[in-house]
Amino acid sequence: MSETYSMTGNVLQVRAKTVAPPRRFGGRWLKYLAITAVAATAGLLGFDAYGGMLGVFPVHFESEQRGAIRVIKVPPGGNLQAAIDQANSGDIIELQAGGVYSGQINLPNKPLTDYVTIQSSAVADLPVDKRVSPSQRAAMATILSGMLGRAAVSATNGAHHYRFVGIEFAPSSSSYNYGIIQLGRGESRAENVPHDIEIDRSYIRPHPSGKTRRGIALNSANTTIKNSYIEGIAYPSEETQGICGWSGSKNIKIINNYIEGGAENIMFGGADPASADLIPSDIEIRGNHLNKPLAWKKKVTTKTLFELKNAKRVVFAGNMLTNNWEGSALRVTVRNQDDGAPFSTIEDVTIRDNVIKGSGEGINILGKDDTYASMTLKRLTITNNLFLDIGTGEFDGSGYFVQVSDGEDISITNNTVFNQGNIATFHGARPRNFIFQDNITGHGSYGINGLGDMRSAVERAMFQNNLFINNRQVPSSDYLFPPDNMVAKDMNAVGFANPTAGDYRLAPNSRYKGKGKNGTDIGCSLPSADIAR
Repeated sequence: MSETYSMTGNVLQVRAKTVAPPRRFGGRWLKYLAITAVAATAGLLGFDAYGGMLGVFPVHFESEQRGAIRVIKVPPGGNLQAAIDQANSGDIIELQAGGVYSGQINLPNKPLTDYVTIQSSAVADLPVDKRVSPSQRAAMATILSGMLGRAAVSATNGAHHYRFVGIEFAPSSSSYNYGIIQLGRGESRAENVPHDIEIDRSYIRPHPSGKTRRGIALNSANTTIKNSYIEGIAYPSEETQGICGWSGSKNIKIINNYIEGGAENIMFGGADPASADLIPSDIEIRGNHLNKPLAWKKKVTTKTLFELKNAKRVVFAGNMLTNNWEGSALRVTVRNQDDGAPFSTIEDVTIRDNVIKGSGEGINILGKDDTYASMTLKRLTITNNLFLDIGTGEFDGSGYFVQVSDGEDISITNNTVFNQGNIATFHGARPRNFIFQDNITGHGSYGINGLGDMRSAVERAMFQNNLFINNRQVPSSDYLFPPDNMVAKDMNAVGFANPTAGDYRLAPNSRYKGKGKNGTDIGCSLPSADIAR
């Protein structure tokens, strides 16, 4: 410590200053640094060895024959990686229910012709084809992620024929985790993508005090995620997804899951694949519940429930979507995300038989990237969906049903929509061959916004035979929709079958019964608003 003195008037000023002693890097310091480095390296290698990645420790499992099936039993803390490495086609690897197993587990590429199944010893307590919940964790075994944000399970190039049943996947620490399950590693050739992988009746969650970017990075082919529960993947100032695939995702089935995700619950696209052969394609998403909990409102980054940015041949059907606290519930927006994939496109997509409960807006459609070069959206069908509470007080957004720019062959038919904003908002390039027919929607204050003369032949061809509810009680002189459509003064005038019970089909005595373009009913035909719970 040194001191300096000065006089200010009759006051003696003293300012203390710390002076660091000269550093001496002698042998003792070098020895200390060397010991620290060795200890840190040993810790990492020890964690990997215990998890089975290095093949150092002896194998901790026994096997038995059950008829034609070999069952490899791995006790808690056993070498799961070694069991997987030695498993053959058709084998079952049985993990003890309640047991914990250390990852990262790497699924190797080897000549399998049938699935190697990694399952809980209490899998019989998890009924087949029934969605699991966190309350069933006692019947599951747990695989924890590796250190430093590694995945719990990762698939190497071309790995195939692995199935997980009754497994809890979670991070082992609060380190930032890019994906609890990583299927694919950005392969540049389609033949190298992992394939034939299943996750069934499993539970995926983040670390209570850490950040996880996504539950499943789904960059694999012939992959099924079913009957599972993904929760908690959301944080402030972080775009997170429950499930996301962007390269090589092909022949995908996401069936009967509960999925939470902050920015997007499910998304395909969002990063550039190496070639058009790797565009996500042939995707079926059916019977899921996509939700953003109330506790997330204004506390985490939220955006949408389902988003496509680059995908072909997608069916999104029979899903329940709840609580999109701000923005549009569905986004179908072509994006060449990082200007490395001008072949990015959205083609042959069907969105049908879904129930959407609570969102700031309905569907945002962008037929061509407005920042970088891309292809144009083609053949989008949106039919027989029920939208409730779109743009009401607790959800932030303009309340439109659809917002559209560009695209070709877009068909929006037989939807029933309770929206507070516009029927449709158009901006940018006008879509080609756009049909909006046999829907029941709110008129909002401005009806159809962004087109030209509502009485022109072009606008009349686009909007045919719809029923618009005058939910904002605008005078008839302010109606903004073409002729050849109908208007109801309020919801009660429509004649729904039983709205209090969630049945928004037309009642037999509704004046609009059978008024569809081909003599069918207008609006959606879903018997209940409580599907896919």
